[in-house]
Amino acid sequence: MDAIMRRVYCIGKFQFDSYDKYREALDDVEKIRSISKKMDINEPGVAQKLYSLVREGKIVFKSVIGDDYLLYLSDMVAEDYKALSGASFPDSLMRRLRKLSFGQVFGAICMAGAVVCFLVFLGSEFHDRQKARELEELKNEQEISVASDWISARLLESLQKDKEEEPVRAQTGTVDNEIHAAMLQEEEAGGGAAEEGGQEPTILPEYEELYSQNADFAGWLTIEGTGIDYPVLQAVPESSDFYLDHDFYGAEDINGSIFLDSRNRIDGEDDNLIVYGHNMKSGLMFGNLKLYLDKAFWQAHKTITFNTIYEKAEYEIIAVCLSKAGGEEEGFHYYDFIEAGNKKAFRRYIRNIKELNVMGGEIDASYGDRLLTLSTCNNYTEDGRLFLVAKKCAP
Repeated sequence: MDAIMRRVYCIGKFQFDSYDKYREALDDVEKIRSISKKMDINEPGVAQKLYSLVREGKIVFKSVIGDDYLLYLSDMVAEDYKALSGASFPDSLMRRLRKLSFGQVFGAICMAGAVVCFLVFLGSEFHDRQKARELEELKNEQEISVASDWISARLLESLQKDKEEEPVRAQTGTVDNEIHAAMLQEEEAGGGAAEEGGQEPTILPEYEELYSQNADFAGWLTIEGTGIDYPVLQAVPESSDFYLDHDFYGAEDINGSIFLDSRNRIDGEDDNLIVYGHNMKSGLMFGNLKLYLDKAFWQAHKTITFNTIYEKAEYEIIAVCLSKAGGEEEGFHYYDFIEAGNKKAFRRYIRNIKELNVMGGEIDASYGDRLLTLSTCNNYTEDGRLFLVAKKCAP
């Protein structure tokens, strides 16, 4: 009923589910009209100039209409490039090609194609190996941090046994940093008020180093038998898709990263944590989730380890599903289920999951269970999605 009553705003073929997005789209339409009045896009070089201004952020669009206009500009630039390339092709080269036999031309084309394919393959292999090395370094940093914390704990324990006396408190008079000293003074004057008001969850020691490198670090995901052993990032809602094409260090990367839905909280309160990753042909990221379409593989690899920066946890895969993304006619969007709110909504979600579950059978989950969803693309249909639903195991 909510979906039926929801108002939809339209501009041409585009639809907007909120008035704010609709207003942003109208602003983009007006901006495009203003550009068209001042500049003739059919004149040589104009499309290239506009395309560059948009890419450089000097002209800013806020809606899908602006994105569509940028695609139109890129098509115009491509057409201009093709026309220029065809017009400036050297006549001398054409004359030389005419002198060659068909067999020689065909052989040269095949050789050139083979060289290009080989270079592309080498580039792809190098990039994938570099990505694997970076992820291995991150994992090593995590393991080193764990070892360091263990040694520190043993050393502290030893010192406490040798020295039975009251711990020394930091005195504000000995603190060189004036800001730090002021904070200590406030804590002493407040009489522990901060503790009475509650504290933020404590970051696990083994993840402190990775968190210090990137505050978007949300945890670590591991699935044995799949090669999935990656850090999980979470961008702020304003740039929720940042890690679609950026790595742990924020550098552009076609593989992207494994990332948590920006709407999720990692404090253990959400009914469903949703984690996304690309379906890479190389097997990187979530490229091997498709292995779960084999029932025997699913039965042998049901356990997922997902440690947030606050808590270690294991999950059991209870469903392997295929669906379409953005299919309004289907009326069910698995990627929007974050909080159930009540038993009825949770049961409705489970019924929908059961219909999409390619493994069949009942779904072993009830209201109050914490779920984990892993989502990636799948080409079983246009705009297809493969996603796994897992239930948090009891500690």
